[in-house]
Amino acid sequence: MKAELQQLVALQNAETAIRTLQAELEAIPRRRAEIESEFDQRAFEFKAVEARRDEAREKRAQLERDLAETRARAEKAERDLMSSTNSKAYEAAIREADAAKKQINQLETQTLEQMEVIEAAEREMAEREPEVARLRAETDEKLKAFEERARAQAEELESRRAERERTLGTMPKNISSQYNRISTRIPGGVAVAAARNNSCSACSMKLRPQVMVEVRRGEDIIVCENCNRILYYSPPEQQAQTQKAPSVSVS
Repeated sequence: MKAELQQLVALQNAETAIRTLQAELEAIPRRRAEIESEFDQRAFEFKAVEARRDEAREKRAQLERDLAETRARAEKAERDLMSSTNSKAYEAAIREADAAKKQINQLETQTLEQMEVIEAAEREMAEREPEVARLRAETDEKLKAFEERARAQAEELESRRAERERTLGTMPKNISSQYNRISTRIPGGVAVAAARNNSCSACSMKLRPQVMVEVRRGEDIIVCENCNRILYYSPPEQQAQTQKAPSVSVS
């Protein structure tokens, strides 16, 4: 194969890897959120109990504030009762004191009810804690492995970019310009495609026998008559190796 054609294939491989790695790295926030969401789903019952406890704590705190205010009202009513100088003021103070005492009883009952809810929730949480701790540890391990793969991919991305720049730097200007024109025009940026089974692997157009002969020789830059991509011959053994090559993924 002509040296320039080999460079074009290497350049296309680097470009394809760069696009794949960039897409996968851009998906990192979504994938991280998916892992956390999986934990939330598996720990749903624990979180529901935790939410019930927290809600009861808030209600209890509000009830205690209301109770303090009502007790202050009751104390004031008692003072007004003691200092009343006529029957009208005396009766008003009694009504206020009775109403405050009744409300105090209600608030104390409601406070005890919320305390019972809190205690029951905390007991249930204590029972579920070992399972949740195990799920959290599994999730943290998944996140750690995910972050390690992401770092490795970021390093590979920089390596691929450097490889692309090295390849571009050694290519004749007219060849690199032709590659850039094609890659910027075609969706996905695939400017170089293998000729397989007498067809262009990118657009699946059947190649004329003469075109296929020229592609096999690899002596000139041949483009697909349908999609205008640069063609190179991919022998069956290379196709098999390509299919066996592992792909990079952050999933």
